[in-house]
Amino acid sequence: MKEDYQTLVIEEVSKDTQEHAKHIVLAGLKERFGTLDDSLNQDLNEIVLNYICRGNHFLIGRINAKVICTGALIREEVDIGRIVRMSVQKEYRRHGIAQKMLKEIERRAQAKGFKRIVLETTNSWHDANSFYKKNEYKEFDRNEYEVHMVKNLF
Repeated sequence: MKEDYQTLVIEEVSKDTQEHAKHIVLAGLKERFGTLDDSLNQDLNEIVLNYICRGNHFLIGRINAKVICTGALIREEVDIGRIVRMSVQKEYRRHGIAQKMLKEIERRAQAKGFKRIVLETTNSWHDANSFYKKNEYKEFDRNEYEVHMVKNLF
């Protein structure tokens, strides 16, 4: 793979790219869990309708025309955003792609006036936990399955 990772373009998902985005998210979940429960992923059937039309962000990252990563920001409360659906296609990991996506989500959260961003990830996803901690997200709750993190923006 000889793509130039500097040419990564991050933009809102569109009707033309939402199926590609869905595929990336579901492939990542299947890789992690081994199977998929379609009932837990209904929001991915119409991403533009379920995110963009509701005033949230669902971003894709692409190199040339190829969609390789996703990340979404939804309003949790008036001044709190939540990161969901962060995923990078397997062969593009460890090249700073997730870092660029996260920074763009944080930039858009600040533009919306969010003071904090929260997220949850699975306990056993050690690489994801380390990634968020490296990016100044602090753990505020944990249970048997999930880690909940927060980052203050202002």
